Amino acid sequence: MKKRFILSLIFLIIGIIIYVLFRFNLIINNNLFTSFIRNYIPDMCWALSFFFASINFTKNITSNYLIVNSIFVLLFGIIFELLQYFRVVKGTFDVIDIIVYFISIIIAALIEFLWRRKEND
Repeated sequence: MKKRFILSLIFLIIGIIIYVLFRFNLIINNNLFTSFIRNYIPDMCWALSFFFASINFTKNITSNYLIVNSIFVLLFGIIFELLQYFRVVKGTFDVIDIIVYFISIIIAALIEFLWRRKEND
């Protein structure tokens, strides 16, 4: 469980660092690559961090729990994007953000699956 919590913190810190670097113009956003990093990597880090943090609330990580957790994190992201769309919260609705959340969940579930496989061997 400690490694999941640490991984959650690492992803959260990476996302915050990227956000701050671009927010205060410490990195110039002048091409497609830096624009992608600025707009989507913090969201990916948030989803990965949230996934691994939420997994820490159970002692028995089963395949069913992974599926439920994945759906929960994905729905949370989608709901947040919809709240932006309807201007309930500040931000810009972006369908690509939802795709990034989905990809993040797949990556997180794959990492968890590989960890569980290694732990069971």
